Amino acid sequence: MSKLVRALSPAPFLGAKVSLLTSKSASTSFINNIKKDVKGGAVSIYSLKDGTPEIKEKSVCILIMPSSRNDYLAAQELATSGNISAVVVVNGFAKDQKSIPGSATMAYFLKPLTYNSQVAGYLVRSYPSDWAVINSNSNKILDEFSDEDILVKGTNTPDLRNSVRIVQRAADEQAIQDRNY
Repeated sequence: MSKLVRALSPAPFLGAKVSLLTSKSASTSFINNIKKDVKGGAVSIYSLKDGTPEIKEKSVCILIMPSSRNDYLAAQELATSGNISAVVVVNGFAKDQKSIPGSATMAYFLKPLTYNSQVAGYLVRSYPSDWAVINSNSNKILDEFSDEDILVKGTNTPDLRNSVRIVQRAADEQAIQDRNY
């Protein structure tokens, strides 16, 4: 988490003001670990156990591991408040079609893609780059997609079917090539 915070706000008065939010269900030890990890710098830490914070100055809010509808509602409330430059969701759990609007940008994504019960590749996204299907053995990019090509219409969720087919085809071609030697 500290790397993300430092990237957004490398030094006081440089970069964005960062506010960290922990899930309503986060344990006290998790919150304490977050505080230790990001101590120093221009970071405000809030727990959604205390309700949605009132953030009055422009900042980037990072919501860590939202796990309930209420966590996502707090993120939406902050995003539409007018005081927040961006809301970043990290390791979102229990996301549904209503929890994050389709207009939100999926900035970072890493999804293992399996074939024959083994990880054969990955679907990755590191905004502003396009989505990429990567072969896990060679680390080669097998294909790339824009948001329009991969996202399910009206959502920010990628359709994995084509990515899985690409990885399966690459694994089959590698197996055939290995047998011929």
